[in-house]
Amino acid sequence: MTILKGQHETFARFFTAPTREALRDLLRHNIGETDYLDFKADWPALPKLARHILALANSGGGALVVGVSQQADGSLIPSGLSSIKDKAQLMPPLSSYLPKPLEYQVLDFTFSAAEYEILIGKSFQVLLVEDNPKLMPFLSLRDGEGVRTTVTYVRDGTTSTEAGHVQLQAVLNRRIESGHSSRPLLDLDGHLAQLRHLDEQREANDSWSESPRVP
Repeated sequence: MTILKGQHETFARFFTAPTREALRDLLRHNIGETDYLDFKADWPALPKLARHILALANSGGGALVVGVSQQADGSLIPSGLSSIKDKAQLMPPLSSYLPKPLEYQVLDFTFSAAEYEILIGKSFQVLLVEDNPKLMPFLSLRDGEGVRTTVTYVRDGTTSTEAGHVQLQAVLNRRIESGHSSRPLLDLDGHLAQLRHLDEQREANDSWSESPRVP
């Protein structure tokens, strides 16, 4: 499915100002799942949810819309949620997987009236993940079904997946370009060593290749 400029702008408007009207437009324009947007019919189990959040955080931020499923043909079914999940029950156990600097929030949306008739009477929740390249990569604090502490997760099209060698390099480059380090003396070699270690932990490792350093 080709994503048009207008569809990108529809998501940007929603991410910047997540209102009911902006969510309505996002669903009506149906841009489908992307690196920065995912749909789920219901809330995933906590470890898998943590994996999606980590992947979004390592890929520039984005949103997970819960109450909507995407079909094989790319169409969206906004079936809504049978009940709004209590954030007081969701956030504490979820935080056991996610590093504290990772910023995210959960918003509730209920449509009692809407120009997009299919949404009327339905409720949705949206998890927004902020982009913070200064602190990348974000790693899980604990292992669980579908998530491991030694893996860097990223978005790859419509999936949250284990980063490969090239993707790890992209994460590293964004961190370096941000001009920030939590350890002031950590230089480029230190960054490379950190991600080299992560890369070595991956299954089906495709190895690091040495390249000349640019003065």
